[in-house]
Amino acid sequence: MNNNLMMLVLVCCIGLVSACSSEKASNETTTVIKQLSAADVVQIQPQNFEQTIAFTGSLRPLQEAIVSAESGGTVAKMLVAEGDEVQKGQVVAVMDNQAVSQNVQSLQAQVDNSRANLALSNTKLKQQQVLFEKGFVSKLALEQAQNEYQVALGNHKVQQAELAKMNKNQADASVKAPITGVVYEKLVNAGELLPAGGQILKLAQVSVLEIAATVSSEQVAFVRVGQEVSFSVAVGAPSHTGRIVRINPVADAATRQFTVFIHVNNPEGVLKVGQFAQGKVVLQSLDNALVIPQLAVRNLEQAPFVYVVENGVLAQKNIKIVLQDTTSGLLAIDGLSAGANVLRTELLGVKVGDAVALPKAGK
Repeated sequence: MNNNLMMLVLVCCIGLVSACSSEKASNETTTVIKQLSAADVVQIQPQNFEQTIAFTGSLRPLQEAIVSAESGGTVAKMLVAEGDEVQKGQVVAVMDNQAVSQNVQSLQAQVDNSRANLALSNTKLKQQQVLFEKGFVSKLALEQAQNEYQVALGNHKVQQAELAKMNKNQADASVKAPITGVVYEKLVNAGELLPAGGQILKLAQVSVLEIAATVSSEQVAFVRVGQEVSFSVAVGAPSHTGRIVRINPVADAATRQFTVFIHVNNPEGVLKVGQFAQGKVVLQSLDNALVIPQLAVRNLEQAPFVYVVENGVLAQKNIKIVLQDTTSGLLAIDGLSAGANVLRTELLGVKVGDAVALPKAGK
């Protein structure tokens, strides 16, 4: 082989090696590992899970009462102030009853007189009956005695009724609380003149409060009397519990919302009337469930699946929805293992089969 031919072979070999090296380098540079952030991935772990219905409503007293003066007159004393707790039957105000007391004394004297007249008429009637049986008096005389007795009896009953009425008015001068509760509004002060039935103060029972919560027409089908609820009245405030006692079967014509009534025990008076409550009704609960955000699920209504990171590669995994909570936007699922890394949502530019890197701790 001459020198020219040898040089040609050598040049070709060098070119072939160079081409292979270039192709290998090109292939290596096309494999790009895409870095995921902590906001992109959720690592699922077993946890307790609840399906709930959210509600809002204001706390209101279970029972209220307006305390009024049965008889008119001047308010002599106010014995309670706003914020005071009172018991049923406790005297909360006293009306000036001087005129009533005088009337009571006058009527009592009239009752005593009518009682004496009745007793005298009764004695006469008995005497006339004895004389009539012996034939000493006529039947007309007996009937006259009977008539006098009936008149005396009727008059005595009238006087007793008048006295009872006046005694009630005298008793009504001590105005009593009709329920156990708290004075939340005082309407008069001592010295003011009130007509009969005039309002004195307002009471509210606060040992048990009520929430009139609203739920949608779709959710009301899952609500039952007796279900327990939890709620709070401010961000970061302690949670309280209540129980559903009744459900309005007719929706509000304007909003199409249903009203659910919840009773809340409040023996210490921690909760206040008028506070705004935000809470949830627990429909179902699961222990040690695998929970993911609903946004992580693709094709939710038909054959749901998620994207997971397995061995540095993005893969697609079919799942089964076990329980869905629309309030929190979370799902309990089957089909994955604890510790699986799931994409929170579909990412632009990342597809199944791509090499991806999980976020480093703290990033």
